[in-house]
Amino acid sequence: MTALEIQDYIHVYSVFSFRDGRKEPGICFNKYNISEARIDYYFIPQINMHAYKNAYDRFEKETCKSLCNCINPDELISIRPVSLSDYKIIMELLEEKKQHINSLR
Repeated sequence: MTALEIQDYIHVYSVFSFRDGRKEPGICFNKYNISEARIDYYFIPQINMHAYKNAYDRFEKETCKSLCNCINPDELISIRPVSLSDYKIIMELLEEKKQHINSLR
């Protein structure tokens, strides 16, 4: 995808399809990189969103950096915004996956 195409999805909860075959729910945001004079794009996977928000609220920059991934727009094939009903289903599936993993321990 191009940077122009991604602009419509900044801060919109969506499912991101990557060139390596991954499909992950999460949020994309951009930041201006002063030293490189360019805009960088970051992806926060769904599983890190709550922790990222808490770290952001406490101004913990290093924690925020560790919870998001810098992405190249060329890595993205598509972005599909998620409706509220889809969001609920995703949350249920993630909870089931979490419970399954915990039961294996």
